[in-house]
Amino acid sequence: MVMTFSSSSLTADIAHHAADFDRDRAFPHAAFDTLSSQGLLQKPPIAAADIATLLRVLTAVGRGDLSTGRIYEGHVNACWLIDAAGTVEQKNHANALLAKGARFGVWNTDDPSAPLTLENDRLSGGKNYASGVDGLTHAIVTAPRDAGRQMIFMPLDGLHVDRSWWHPVGMKASGSHIVDMSGVEVPPDWLLGGVNAYIAQPWFTAGALRFLAVQTGGIHAVFDTALHHLRQTGKADNPYQAHRLGRMATAVETCCLWLEKGARDWKACADEPENQSRAATLMATVNGARHMVESAALNVLQEAEQAIGAAGMISPHPYERLMRDLRTYLRQPNPDGALAAFGNAVISAAWQPAQNEEGHNNDDC
Repeated sequence: MVMTFSSSSLTADIAHHAADFDRDRAFPHAAFDTLSSQGLLQKPPIAAADIATLLRVLTAVGRGDLSTGRIYEGHVNACWLIDAAGTVEQKNHANALLAKGARFGVWNTDDPSAPLTLENDRLSGGKNYASGVDGLTHAIVTAPRDAGRQMIFMPLDGLHVDRSWWHPVGMKASGSHIVDMSGVEVPPDWLLGGVNAYIAQPWFTAGALRFLAVQTGGIHAVFDTALHHLRQTGKADNPYQAHRLGRMATAVETCCLWLEKGARDWKACADEPENQSRAATLMATVNGARHMVESAALNVLQEAEQAIGAAGMISPHPYERLMRDLRTYLRQPNPDGALAAFGNAVISAAWQPAQNEEGHNNDDC
């Protein structure tokens, strides 16, 4: 169980240097020092019983800085994968690394010009969108093997990093570069889990709940900025601006409620791992949450732009950076497929509105 933390102070500490990270396109070392000082790097709350706490942590981090949130979510994902798929020796090794200040990532996207392969215990090719490479010590990467994907947990020392292509609109400080791993020999103890353990369901789909929490934090930050701007300019009591603030506030709260629903379904599924109905409900909830969070984010961005006006489009106004980062981070893989899967779950009655923990609808809703 993670120690008690203050969401507001964690957000404020991470936000303090966020503009500098964005300007310099630099790994957010100061933010990760903050996370380390609170034990959130060494022992992130990844147990199923702590999933609600984890989502609150991720939301607080994302509210401070989305690039930091993106990298930290990868660190948490790596810790979770090692705990779920690793041997006792691998778990002990990872815990020892974390105690010494290690920072982990998960990179699945191949370099399109040279996809990562594993042949005769040697890697060739590399990974694209390798977020956080400039500040991480280890990463889980995936490579094809035996008609599936094999996870490899490896150190990052000495790898060639191509930073020339990284010119994004937003999320600049995430440093999602191209990493060449050609020639690296892979000992057996680097292989993590069996083939396709990385995409094992329901947890592969459910894992999106983590980045949704970070994005919810980003939505909250946009709302914070619009509210502050309107108060500072004396326009908050304008009835039209009050409407905008009301719509933004309900959107943030709705996203948080979906995260709470996801946390309940995650724990229920973990408590009954053989219950396929629990698994189906969890995946459907997360797919529905993906649609809700994206829709809420886009609506809040528009409301904030209209509330702040042209001033928000000019740096150093904080909205300018928040807008770029959030719009970029929203572009997660296959949103159409996630919404279609959610709709199919509704059609098949695998998911219903107002469903309680026992899998039944609440009669009073």
